[in-house]
Amino acid sequence: MSLSTTTVEKRLLATAEHLNAPNKSQPTSVPWVHPHLEQGVVPIKGRQLRASQPIRQGELLMIDVPYALIPVVDDPASSDSLLCSNPTCSRQTQHGSGRMSCPSRCLADVVWCNSTCQEADELRHEFECTWLQRYAAPIRAKWGEYDFGMMWLIVRILASRHMERQQLSDTENQTNQRFKGGWDAIQSFCGSLDSWAHSQVRSWTALVKKYLRSSPVLPHDLSADEIVALICREEANSFGLYPRETGVYPVPEPPVDRGEQFAAAVYPRAAIANHSCSPNIMHKPDHHGRMVFTASRDIAAGEECCISYFDLSKRVDLKSRRDHLQGLFRFVCGCDRCSAEEPSEKESNWVGLPFLE
Repeated sequence: MSLSTTTVEKRLLATAEHLNAPNKSQPTSVPWVHPHLEQGVVPIKGRQLRASQPIRQGELLMIDVPYALIPVVDDPASSDSLLCSNPTCSRQTQHGSGRMSCPSRCLADVVWCNSTCQEADELRHEFECTWLQRYAAPIRAKWGEYDFGMMWLIVRILASRHMERQQLSDTENQTNQRFKGGWDAIQSFCGSLDSWAHSQVRSWTALVKKYLRSSPVLPHDLSADEIVALICREEANSFGLYPRETGVYPVPEPPVDRGEQFAAAVYPRAAIANHSCSPNIMHKPDHHGRMVFTASRDIAAGEECCISYFDLSKRVDLKSRRDHLQGLFRFVCGCDRCSAEEPSEKESNWVGLPFLE
């Protein structure tokens, strides 16, 4: 019997909140990983998460801190879902609550919940501010919201890399030797030029050459080819952030969807999880943009720990699920559920016969 959505959400929030720093307004930026969760590598999938010992339903498995995060809202001026740009905060800011905008007015989507967060984020935002002033409006007008969001997320990844190099520390990686953190983790993401259609790679290459080259506007010291490769990895590994859990399975009746996306982010450790259409992990962001994994059923020792890459209440039949995954993530799902739902050879042959009159 599965936990109800309400029960799981309460437990998820409680376990996430106990890892907050003593200062309740700011969470700890240190990730947390269950001691029985380990990495593995398999020939077809590449990296995977698996249980080294049995894990019980409802146990917290991971809390990961985003390496880069952007808000995704339709009307930033009136939105109550706009996130604080300080990456150590990232909480939702309320319209009319005194949130702070960029003094240079680079982008309406860039806000901080208070002056303290704005001051703490000054150096990181300085990296992106000129780029946003120059390119945000023309990119949105010519290429649309999706491509702008993708490029802005890349810029924020580069900003985090810049800050990491400036600080000359490896504190995050030392936190948990079993799982890479920081720029090293981003570089180890799956996803290469060969994973995507040539037309898509050509389009990204054109965007990089026009908007993302290393320059005084965006001083990152990577080649255009390296930025294209970074986009290939980001597009295969970024997370959409939604207000309710992703991966509730079996889907409750009546179905409850995960709500409207309010942000997108890249997580160094959470990206290791592979997809299953019958996942044993649910994931949901907490109130500070951290991604929280929790076991949705008992997991046996040696079993792979999988999430769902999409809202299972929206795509139910085999064809819809496989088409979606192949279109966005470039693989044909062969999870236990999909394999079990494949038509038998006899049924496939019958479907292929012409109708008789």
